Order: sequence, then structure tokens, then C-alpha cells
Amino acid sequence: MLTQIKKIKGFGVFDNYSAPDGLPIFGRFNVIYGENGSGKTTLSRLLACLQAGTHPDHPALEFSVETESGPLTHGQNYLRKVRVFNSDFVDANIGRFDGPLRHILILGEENKAIAEDLKAEIATRDGRLATIRTQNAALTKQEADKGKVFSKIAQTIGEATSGSTLRTYRKPDAEAAFAKLTEDSKSLSNEELEAHRATVHQEEMPAVGALTQPAIQQPDGTPPIGVVAAAGGAAERAGILTNRTAQSAVIERLASKPAVAAWVEDGIKLHKEHGSESCEFCQQTLPATRLQALAQHFSTEDQKLKEDIEAERLSLAGIREALGRFKLPDRLALYSELRADYDTAIEAVGKQTRMLIEKLDEIDAALKVKLTQRTTSYEPTMVSDTERLTAALQAVADILKRHDAKTSAFDAEKANARNAVEAHYLLTIRDQVKEQSDSIAALKAEIHLLTNGGNGLPDKRSLADLSQSIIDKQAKVSNEHAGGADLTEHLKQFLGRTDLRFESGADGYRVLRRGKPAKRLSEGEKTAIAFLYFLVQLKDQDFDLAEGVVVIDDPISSLDASAIYQAFSFLKNSVQGVKQLFILTHNFEFLRLLINWVRNIPGPKTDKTYTMVLCTETADGRSARLAPLDKLLIDHATEYHYLFKVLYTFQSDGTILGCYHVPNIARKVLETFLDFHVPSSKSLYLKLEETDFDPHKKTAIYKFANDLSHHTGKGFDPALVAEAQKNTAYLLDMIKAVAPLHYAGLKKLSEA
Repeated sequence: MLTQIKKIKGFGVFDNYSAPDGLPIFGRFNVIYGENGSGKTTLSRLLACLQAGTHPDHPALEFSVETESGPLTHGQNYLRKVRVFNSDFVDANIGRFDGPLRHILILGEENKAIAEDLKAEIATRDGRLATIRTQNAALTKQEADKGKVFSKIAQTIGEATSGSTLRTYRKPDAEAAFAKLTEDSKSLSNEELEAHRATVHQEEMPAVGALTQPAIQQPDGTPPIGVVAAAGGAAERAGILTNRTAQSAVIERLASKPAVAAWVEDGIKLHKEHGSESCEFCQQTLPATRLQALAQHFSTEDQKLKEDIEAERLSLAGIREALGRFKLPDRLALYSELRADYDTAIEAVGKQTRMLIEKLDEIDAALKVKLTQRTTSYEPTMVSDTERLTAALQAVADILKRHDAKTSAFDAEKANARNAVEAHYLLTIRDQVKEQSDSIAALKAEIHLLTNGGNGLPDKRSLADLSQSIIDKQAKVSNEHAGGADLTEHLKQFLGRTDLRFESGADGYRVLRRGKPAKRLSEGEKTAIAFLYFLVQLKDQDFDLAEGVVVIDDPISSLDASAIYQAFSFLKNSVQGVKQLFILTHNFEFLRLLINWVRNIPGPKTDKTYTMVLCTETADGRSARLAPLDKLLIDHATEYHYLFKVLYTFQSDGTILGCYHVPNIARKVLETFLDFHVPSSKSLYLKLEETDFDPHKKTAIYKFANDLSHHTGKGFDPALVAEAQKNTAYLLDMIKAVAPLHYAGLKKLSEA
């Protein structure tokens, strides 16, 4: 059963309704009272749309209704069937009464066995349909969730690959790429991901070309060679020179004093260059024997060795200078992902270059010593290993090749990087998507089975076969004429005459008056036909009263006083055994009949609730709410006590809508009070004149209650809105002055 309406939003006067604290939960029998225009029909329309879960005219409708089996919200189907009598029912089923009414199918007594099978088949079909609806809702949610996963990952991929040739990346792109993943597809490491992302965002850079070394001219005139190769042979060449000696007469002092020998050798050279025959130092004549001894000491062979050593030292200086100025390409000329490796490689080149230069310095120092020891053969320890420098330079060359290779195939490189990034992120959702896809496939398989039938179902028939079987059985067990007969009999009892009857035809029921199609039906006759049609329809084979919810909104509209009792009698007898009943009315007389009836139905008090719909004017417009039915309406046989309370508690807000109901209520209270105080057949005006009260205030009371009440049909003067509070006070003062005990009793009830 429905237990409470927790929330309504976007539905007429129930635009933003929340259930107030203390509002009793609905019972089995629920009476709802409210003035015309307060929102009763809107409430009945809400209850009518619960079975479908939506209202076609209000797509933005939101609601939350509590049931014994859990909450019910917009979009959910209420599993119990709901039958609602209101103006919508009349329009949908009765219309203008210018066409046939839909047949009401009532079971024939002779077909009970078939009817039982029919009931079982309907239950099977409806159960399947309910399950299919549930599964379709679950399927829609699963597919939506799966779509959200792809939309989210597409956004991630789009952001990661922005700047690539793929300008936009959307859910369909992610789904298409996901379908192409293979078992060999793999995720990237953090370093690989960052490198690929960098590539995607890069602009193409120029090629740097192959690594080249400075060329060194060979001393022997052979073609130039690379500086590293030249440095690599330095130790060997120096070793050859240190092993060479010059064959000459050795002057012991010069041999033992290298510095002196160098000084003397330079002196001989100077003397020859200047043609000196005497010593430039002491101006003494140089002895011929001494010159001959020195010439033998510094022989031609010795001079050749000296020249070779000096040439090698000069070559070493060139190699060291070339190594010192060997410049590698700037790191900023390379793609960003290569720069870290490049930094490491050039650091190694620098280190190995410095070490090699140090070794070449040592070799140069050894050759410098050899210049003073040309008559001695020896082999100092010297190395000029370039293997490590060569390896370091090769590492640099390899990085430069990688840079140039990327430039030569830049577009393909970016595409590969984008594809790798795309696959990496898609792999992060593979397990989740597989789980969702498996769930979707299972739901589709179940929906297919429920729709098309097959093994695994208690009844293997398809829905189409079940529906056809139901139609066939209905044709056997349905008695359309029984529905027509019931309607005719009820209409006779309801109206107290026999001139109107229902005739069943192939296309439905037609209303006849004295055997001819009825025309110009009165509003009372239309109301009676519509209400009776609804009540008889409750016996339709498509509705189980014991499991259904019945909602009846003002069934006595346009009926005269005598017909109200007939309507109540038919209603009471037709809904016995209903699972849950809601009756809404604005008529106090009908309300009293309902309250007296519901009170005396056996069962706990919690099975019965009394509620009222109140509608007030707010800054945003008219707003309806539900509240417990005022105790004065429940405990008293007339509405006089309640109407007095309305006037007693009235506070004018200065608006027409806020005061619109007050003159009508004031007239009802005034009429009832004067009927009690001046019991006669005189007019309201004359009764008021006979009342002992301030004549000016009596005039104001009469003008307010008479001229502005709904009964006169006159317009409502906005100028009198401000006087609503004043005239209400005048009326209450008059009652207090004329019947103080009566007033005191009503006041006590109003303040209770």
C-alpha cells in the first residue's frame, strides 16, 4: 500500500511539496477534504500516474512516494494497479458521450476453469513484462554507466593527446579504439607514458646530422685523421721517439747536465746565425778543437731526432687544442625525451676528454725530457687509450641518430605515441568494461528469453504466444453484455427512472434514451453515467479489487442533494474489499457521509486517515500542501464550527487571492448563525436587521458577506480587500455581542 507522499515537484499547485512532520501515514481507507481549486484533482492525477511512473504532460515531474515495499520515484512503475475516477477519466473514457463506451468485460459463471487459467496466464505475462521493464531499466543504466566510462576515458585521452593530429576525441572514438585492443596490448610505465605524451605535444625539430670530429694533419704528410684516432696513437709515437738515440762523441759534462747541453746547443745555433768567431758571452775566440767537439756532440742525426720530437710535441699540442674545442650539438636542439640521456652521454664525453688530455700532457712532458736525453734510449710508461672516449662519443652519436630518425618519421612517431597513450588509458578500463559488457549481455539474453520464450522458463511460450492465448481465453470467458446489463441496472437505481439504458454493440456501449441514442444529457446524467461506468469497471477482469488501489475525486460534482446519497451508496458497496481507497471531496455533506462510514468499518484506527488539502498564495504563486483534517470537521455534524474557526484565525495579507474565500465563508457563518438566532423564513437582510447590534457595522457585514460572496455572481472589488480583516472582526463581534455563551464555546473550540 501507499503510506506517504514525501515529495512532489513541478506538478501544478504541488510545485515544491514536502511532507510536513506529524502527517499520519496513509491507511487502507483515506478521506481527503479540500475546497474547489485547492489541488485535489492534481493530487488524484499524481496517484493516477504511479502505475506508469511518469506523466505525459509533466516530463519534469519529480516525486517520492513511500510504499510498504519501499520508496517509489519518478520513472519507477508501481506494481499495484491503480484505478482513478476524476475529470481525466471522464475525458478519456466517456468524452462528450457522442461515441460508444469501451466494453467492460465481466466473467461468465460457466467459464470459471478457463478463467483460472486466464488469470495464471495474465499473471505470467504481467510478471514477465514487469521483469522486462526492470531488466530494461537495468540495461539502460548499465549501458549509460558504460557510456560514462568511455566518455570519461575519452576526456582523459583527449587531454593527453591534445595537440596531436586528432583534434577532438569523443566517446565513439574511445569505443572504436577499445574494440581494437588485443591480448598483446600493454600498459606503459610512467616513464614511457610521459615520453609518449611529450612526443604527442612536440613540434617537429630540424635534424642535427651525424657526429663529426675535428681532423688532425699527420706529421708525415698522410691524409688527416680524426682527433680521437690521432690521440689514440700518441703514446705509441712517443715511445718510438724515446727509444731512438743519436750516435755522436759524447761530451760528458753536456751529457750529465741537460740544461747546460740545451744552453750550449742554443748558443751554437746563435753563433752560426750571426757568424760569430768569438764567444758572445766572454768575447774570447772559440777554439777550433772545441767547436769540432761540440759539432760531434750535436750531430746531424741528433738534430733529426730533435726535430722529430719537436714535431711530435707540436702535433700533440694540436690534438689537445682540438680536443679542448670539440663542441657537441646543444641539448636544446634535441627532442625533450632525449635530453636526459644526452646530458649523461655528453657528461661522459667531457670526463673522458679531460682524462685523455691529461694523458697527452704526460706524453708531452716525457717528450720534453727526451729533448735533453737524445743520446739515451729508454721507454717511459705512457698511455693514450681512447676506448672509453670512443664509447662515450658513440653514445652521443646514437642519440643524435635517434633524434634524426624521429625527425625523418615525425608524423608516424606522433601517431605511434598517440596510439600508445590511447591504448594505455583504454587498458585501465578493460576489466571494468568487460564486467559491464558481460552484465549487459546477460541482461539482453534474459530479456530475449522472457520475450521470445524457451528453456529455462516455467512457461516456455513467447510473450506473443501468451498474449494471443490470453486474448483467445478472454473471448471465451468475457461477457460484454453483462457489463452493459450492470450499467443499465445501476443507472436505473441511481436516477430512479428507466428512460436511460446501455446497449452493447460490436464497438462498445451506447447510451440510449427510450431506445434512441441519447442526446443533450444533463450534467447530472453525465456525472452519474461516468461514475457508474467507473464503479462497474472495477469488476473488469483486468483489475483485481483486492490487490488494487482505487482513487475517487469528487464523484458528486453536478449531482443534486438526493443523488449524493445514491452516489455514496454505490461507492460504499462497490469498493468493499479494496486493497486501498482514496476519496477526495469538497462537499461537506458528502464528507460527513464518508467519515461516518469509514469510522464504523471494522479494523484498527491506523487503517483510516482523514486529510485536507490547503492551498495558499505565496510569492511564487499558489502552493498546495497536505495537513491532518481539522478536528472540528471530524467531530461536528456541520461545517459551521470549522468555518467560524477560519474566520477567527484569519489574518489578511492584503492580496485578493489571500482574501478571496473570506466573504463566502463569512456569508455561510452569518446565514447559519442567523438561522439559529432569528429562526424565520425572512431574508438574510431582514434577519440581520432584527439583530441588536451596531447598525453601521451590520451594514458593513451585509455588504461584505452578500456583495462579495460567490452566490451573488458579482465581481470582487479589489478596493475591499483591505477591509476583509475589519469586516471579519465586525461579524465575530456581532456573534459575541448577541450570543456571548455561543461565541465563547466556538472560541474555545477554535483555540483548542
